[in-house]
Amino acid sequence: MRGIMKKFAVLMLALASLGAMTGCDDDDDSVKVPAAVQDTFGRMFPGAGHVEWAGKQGYLVAEFREGGTDMQAWFDAAGKWYMTEEDISYAELPRAVRTAYEAGDYAAWHVDDVDKLLRNGQETVYVLEVEQRDAEYELVYSEDGVLLRAVPDADGDRDHGDMLPQELPQAVKDFIGRKYPGARIVDAEREKGGLEVEIIDGRTPREVYFGAGDAWLRTKTEVRRSEVPAAVMQAFQTSQYAGWEIDDIDHYDSPERQWYLFELEDPQSDREAELRIQADGTIF
Repeated sequence: MRGIMKKFAVLMLALASLGAMTGCDDDDDSVKVPAAVQDTFGRMFPGAGHVEWAGKQGYLVAEFREGGTDMQAWFDAAGKWYMTEEDISYAELPRAVRTAYEAGDYAAWHVDDVDKLLRNGQETVYVLEVEQRDAEYELVYSEDGVLLRAVPDADGDRDHGDMLPQELPQAVKDFIGRKYPGARIVDAEREKGGLEVEIIDGRTPREVYFGAGDAWLRTKTEVRRSEVPAAVMQAFQTSQYAGWEIDDIDHYDSPERQWYLFELEDPQSDREAELRIQADGTIF
């Protein structure tokens, strides 16, 4: 009996050892960090501690603490720095951001997390993760308090890989400089063969779209009802959707024409519709 128990114990020990070895092999966070990345990281963050590296979206990402702050830094394999995320408190936000948030639509929501994103070649932005009951949103502000976007945070992901800076073609930068002098580039994303560039024109956020050959297609600007021309509002009020609720109004500018897009909802049936009206009141 003792011999059987001894063999059983040896077998269980062997299985446990095998399981531990398999667990190590499956560690997805184990990445090899090139010397060029280590050098850049060491120069930028000489006081970093508790450093852990991971691969995300084709980048090498260091999670660490420096000066008592939790941080993430994103690099490519050649050692180029792209973005640093700093976990900060609400009190550490610029006054302009706090003032804008407290005067905005989400002021009554609970602020769950605040991040500062420093990005190579693009504007520094601040991300507030807010929640109310079962709803969670990400609010992105510029340093001077302009609300750039408010989007549902369905997955609760704390990473901000979608805010990584993108290198823009010179033709695109030249066009933006001519059409919107002094505008600041906030974000850029390529999708479906096109390029979308978010800018701040003065204090107005705009989305500028480019197509094949980086040709300008259109610019989208969210507007308030009070900013819509009287001819456009009259066209809406005499249309078949006059009794519908206005969810959103966007102004579009293109090489061919300018128009307003109304996003509408029928309060009786919850049906949704879109209405396009040119600046002179023509519905098309």
